[in-house]
Amino acid sequence: RMVAVAATGTDVVDLPTCAARGIVVSNVRGYAANTVPEHTFALIFALRRSIIAYRDSVRAGRWQQAGQFCYFDYPIRDLTGGTLGLIGDGVLGQAVAAIGRALGMRVIFAARKGAMRPGALYTPFEQVLARSDVISLHCPLTDQTRGMIGEPEFALMARKPLLVNTARGGLVDEAALERALRSGRLGGAGFDVTVPEPPPADSTLMRLLDLPNFILTPHVAWASAEAVQALADQLVENIEAFQRGAPRNIVAVPGSPE
Repeated sequence: RMVAVAATGTDVVDLPTCAARGIVVSNVRGYAANTVPEHTFALIFALRRSIIAYRDSVRAGRWQQAGQFCYFDYPIRDLTGGTLGLIGDGVLGQAVAAIGRALGMRVIFAARKGAMRPGALYTPFEQVLARSDVISLHCPLTDQTRGMIGEPEFALMARKPLLVNTARGGLVDEAALERALRSGRLGGAGFDVTVPEPPPADSTLMRLLDLPNFILTPHVAWASAEAVQALADQLVENIEAFQRGAPRNIVAVPGSPE
């Protein structure tokens, strides 16, 4: 028996129960290595340059009211020279890092939250929050990462950064996010994920859409035409491999040997 997950994340599957019953769980990997980083930076650019706010104000007639060739109602900031803090250093995190470096950003990867001795390639979690102009999440949702960004973490964000989440909605305390945005402690936020999905019309993130510095997209960072085709191809390959008796892309129970 097999559960073929048409995604990389497997938080919707009870892995220990599947393992106990001899059910193979497979996922698809790497199919979104281009589309998620591109969507991440689409959100970053839109927020850093207030693209949505300016588009909405032009539609509302603000340009004509200004009576001049331009107006500066919303902040516009370059990314070059800024610091990009990444939480998650897998394929997607590394791809986002490459784009950031190409744009002239300093890139720092966060060590695990609470790590006593961060490795040489990592910056302590709290320092990443304090030093970054943009913070982007690229880690899985686990018992350890659920709610990893909450009130104490927002309080550490000294540079009023942008927070981008194209990973999983449960990583961020949405009530704390609302307080940080409305108080000005956070410069802006771009989310592609919520809890639950779709979000209720009266949910926290839906309320935040009245702010010019918040963008919410409907979990489509992964969904370019090219990525959807790659996902479908890999899903079929996983099923056919299982039928041949040589399962691939097997997901291990957390904490167990691969």
